[in-house]
Parts: sequence; C-alpha cells; structure tokens
Amino acid sequence: MISMTLAANASPRASASDRYPSKSELESAFRAIRRARVPQIPDLVFALRDELRRPEPDLRRAAELIGQDPAMAGQVLKTVNSPFFFCPTKISSVQRAVMLMGIGKLANLVTAEAINRVLGAGDGRSRAVWDAAMAQARLMAAISGDVEGVTADEAYLFGIMQDVGSLIFADLVPDYSSEWVLCNFAAPQALIDCERRLFGVDHMAVGFLLAGTWRLPEHLAMAIYHHHEQEITGLEDYRVRALIAIAKLAYYLAGVRHETHDSSEMLDYRESASQELALSDEAWSRLAALAGH
Repeated sequence: MISMTLAANASPRASASDRYPSKSELESAFRAIRRARVPQIPDLVFALRDELRRPEPDLRRAAELIGQDPAMAGQVLKTVNSPFFFCPTKISSVQRAVMLMGIGKLANLVTAEAINRVLGAGDGRSRAVWDAAMAQARLMAAISGDVEGVTADEAYLFGIMQDVGSLIFADLVPDYSSEWVLCNFAAPQALIDCERRLFGVDHMAVGFLLAGTWRLPEHLAMAIYHHHEQEITGLEDYRVRALIAIAKLAYYLAGVRHETHDSSEMLDYRESASQELALSDEAWSRLAALAGH
C-alpha cells in the first residue's frame, strides 16, 4: 500500500532550497498512483533495504535473499557485469558480487531491476517513456564515472526513478505520451505545466512519493523531486546536487541525439551541469560519444 506518512513534514515548494513536497502535492500524487494501480515491489527489495539499515548488515544474508529469486539474481549479475559498472573482473555469483560491491550497491541494483520488472513490462503508449528512461539510466551510470561521490549503481537507480511518474501518467491519459515525446528533451517545463493541468501534480512529486514508499534513500528521493529545478545551488546535500547535475547532463546529451539540444532549456541544463560537475573536455567528448554523437 502506498504510504502518505511522508506528507506529515512536507512544506510548499517555492524554490530549490525548499526540501519536501507540500501535503497537497503528495495527496494528488497519491491519487494518481492509486488510479494507475502500480504493481507492488517484491518483498526481496524491502528485506534487502531493511538489512542495509542494520548497524552491521549481514552480507551472507543479503546474498541469500537475492538468491531466492533466480531470475532477479541473473539479471543483477548481468547488470553488474555490464560496461556501465566498470567491474575489473567478471562476477559469476551473487555472493561474490555482494563481497566485492557491498550490500548498498547490490540493494540499489536489485531495486532498479525490480522496478524494471514491475513497470517496464508495459507496451503501447507507455513504452516510449520506459525505453527512454532506461537509456537515460544507462547514460547516467556512465556519466557517474567522472563524478566524485556518486556511484554507477546509484546513478542508474536514480535514472530509472526520476521519470517514473511520467510512466504512471502515460498509463492514465492516452495523449500524455505524445506530449512527453514532444517536450521531454526540448521543453520539459511545458511538459510539467501539462501534467499539473491534467493531474494537479507533476511527475517529480509522484516519483518522490514512490521513492519513499519503496524505501529509497532520502537524498535520492530529494533529487527526484528537484531534478528539473533551474537553480540547484540552494540544495545543501552535495549528493542531491550531483545527481541532479548528472540528470541534466543526460537530458542535454539525449537532446543532442534528438537534435533538440539547442533549445533554451537544454542549454540551461548543460550550463547548470557544467557548473556543478566541472567536467574536463576529455570527459565531455567521451560522454558525447556515448550519447551517439
């Protein structure tokens, strides 16, 4: 069941320095999620995150939990061994993956794959949104290699989650996906305005609520909520700013692929990301190549 407990300490959003969504935003997000009938995340994810919260997490227990779901274990190993996670040696068992990467990283990957399983099985009008989200997640994992303090698994999970609200909306309104395709990599503010007219809430607030419900770290939930903010310097947590900057750079690079990168909003995203991440020219060239140009 989707929880509304996060609304208790919420305050209205007026600028990037505000932390939580307002109570009315969360209530509207809650209604949208209920209408969409979002599938439940497997208990495995919650068990792993509960283990992660213990003062001394049990790595063997974490490996056993993942091993109880062979399909999930296989997908996690496939993801861990992909080029985006830069593992020096091939990992062939979940227990070894936990020993080498730690329970935190494995919990992020399991969560990402669980979300992929329950939300990525759609077709038709929501498919374009999900395919783009996965492409963004892979690109953000690659960008994180040049960013101090953000791991590939965290960037990958955030990449999936940042637009999960859009996937919810695509299931609710047939024409939403068309608007999303037109605006997402050129004029995201127009898309956000459309969401607020249609649903009384935007996809950032929906993503924030789902992140809390699925027990994701608070800084990741905050990055989801603020990832379209024009000004992020007022956000105190450097991890939140870094994740948002990675997202903005990924949006810009996707805009390059779609030939929409010269819009004013995409240029602003590039400038904001450049200021926060301070990437070298070499890194810019490498990431542009990854994006397809």
